[in-house]
Amino acid sequence: MSGVEKDIAIRIAWLYYKENMTQKEIAERFNLSRSKVVRLLKNIRNEGIVHFHVMGPHKNCLPLERELTLTFGLQDSMVVPLFKENKIRETLGKAAAQYLETHLKSGDVLAVGWGKTIHHMADFIRSDEIKNLKIVTLYGGLTPALYMNPYDVGGKLASVFKGYCYYIHAPAITSSEELCNSFKSDLTVKRALEMGKEATWSVVGIGEVNPKATLVKLGYVSLIDLENLMRGKAVGDILGQFFNIQGEKIDTELHKRNVAFPLEQLQRMKNVIGVAGGRSKVLSILGALRGKYIKILITDEETAKLLLSKREVKDSYQEQDTFEIENAD
Repeated sequence: MSGVEKDIAIRIAWLYYKENMTQKEIAERFNLSRSKVVRLLKNIRNEGIVHFHVMGPHKNCLPLERELTLTFGLQDSMVVPLFKENKIRETLGKAAAQYLETHLKSGDVLAVGWGKTIHHMADFIRSDEIKNLKIVTLYGGLTPALYMNPYDVGGKLASVFKGYCYYIHAPAITSSEELCNSFKSDLTVKRALEMGKEATWSVVGIGEVNPKATLVKLGYVSLIDLENLMRGKAVGDILGQFFNIQGEKIDTELHKRNVAFPLEQLQRMKNVIGVAGGRSKVLSILGALRGKYIKILITDEETAKLLLSKREVKDSYQEQDTFEIENAD
């Protein structure tokens, strides 16, 4: 197969094996005959690209991934086709699971953040021959949302890999700076934060800053907090720590109440994987890339193209309307 044909075949393989699209649906999407789709699937199996995972040659080096990696100075990137917009978190969770399965080794320390996508990753990941992992949670607990709580994700991964989990036994955002400092002085919390520095691999979600953001919906960030963040030109967060379009951590009182692994530490670490996608998160991801908080990006095809098209954006207000708190839904 030619290089172009192989790239198309890899996309087809992902949609067929990972997204359960039919050969007819794939043929219509790529404007190919069904027999051509069958032939490409057969060829890609014969070349050994499809095993239990759908893998591109040389670490998924599709042209879009190469451009992302070079443009933003990343260690690596993984871009996957997206079949349904409402399935984006599930799709990216599958991709993150596959990436980790092909890179983790027995005995590694895996640090994990939180969020719906990270929760899906934990659902799909399989251990194969990987054992005895140490799992470290990087964020305090989100008790109103058990399905994406770091405790739940960490425990599930520890079970899958027959390992141990080190938890941050504290709320994600406390009611006061004094209470936050008290939790951080606890020996178990200090141990988990120290273990985070030893992570072989870390995986985090990237949040957006708007009334629909998860931290706002869960009540950890009030509408007044949100208004202040927007006025400070925050575009995204990692582990509840907010940054602007240039990737600079902003000055906000929320950070004094945040019980999480510091972004400054994350910035200095290798193998930090950011998993995020969707049009609404493009500026958030762009800020995270510029801040060097993530070293590996896993995203979808449309988001990757939008990131590259907005690589020169200097001000978030070039790209979004002024926030109107009274119109928040």
